[in-house]
Amino acid sequence: MTQQTQQTQQTHVRVLAGIAAYNEARYVGSIVIQARQYVDEVIVIDDGSTDNTASVAELAGATVVRHAENRGKGAAIQSILIEAKKRNPDILVLLDADAQHDPNEIPVLIKPISKGFDLVIGSREAQEDKTPRYRRIGKKVIFHSSRLASKTNVYDSESGFRALSPKAINELELKANGFAVESEMITVAADKNLKITEVPISNIYTKDGSTLHPIRHGIDVLSRIIVMISQRRPLFVFGLAGGILLVIGLIFGFRVINIASTTGHLATGSAILTTLFIIAGILSIFTGIILNALSRRK
Repeated sequence: MTQQTQQTQQTHVRVLAGIAAYNEARYVGSIVIQARQYVDEVIVIDDGSTDNTASVAELAGATVVRHAENRGKGAAIQSILIEAKKRNPDILVLLDADAQHDPNEIPVLIKPISKGFDLVIGSREAQEDKTPRYRRIGKKVIFHSSRLASKTNVYDSESGFRALSPKAINELELKANGFAVESEMITVAADKNLKITEVPISNIYTKDGSTLHPIRHGIDVLSRIIVMISQRRPLFVFGLAGGILLVIGLIFGFRVINIASTTGHLATGSAILTTLFIIAGILSIFTGIILNALSRRK
């Protein structure tokens, strides 16, 4: 064996691609074939598809792992991480099966891993003008919400095109079963002090690519992110809610005082509302303080 051959074997970076798929028979075969040009193995998690997603992926050369029922994208990503831990790749690439990610950009996506980054996210920020207007508005709301949860400045927090280092593969413990998994991954990575960066990728939207209603999908993701924020930053969430309730209570209180001073009568309804809002506000603030102390202790 020549020295050059030995050096090539020693420097070979083993890349594994993981694809979560649910009823994506139309696109998954093409995605797998293109991805195989840049990776050593493609794993497709068939998340309870009712079409022939699994057989198409297998024909295209992927290793297919089936879920008996549809458990959600988060569950599929967790299965990909389990399979990755069995194989110990140098890099794990995650991409969607709906043709909204270009597998030809895998070399660009994985490059920062060699520079010491643990989580690389493909960002569509540079081509934001190609994103439908309603999606841009939704992305901004989710961006600010995700930033509150993770305390990071990742712009495209919902992008599923990602590269993970071995450290990220082993340390990321995800619990979300739905589409909030992308935001959860960033939050957990930040908690684990993993190095996160973004690289520009193409912005591709296919009319029949996604099987989800975008508004319903956005509301679902946002609601789960809010739950995540309340768990990780309880003082902020409960303190803010308590402050709002106190302000409302004080507004009603000033109204009660104003009516009493001008008419000499007590506005009983407003007085009751004043008391309720103030008590609820105080309780909410104290709840935030207690939960914050418990989370810090934990």
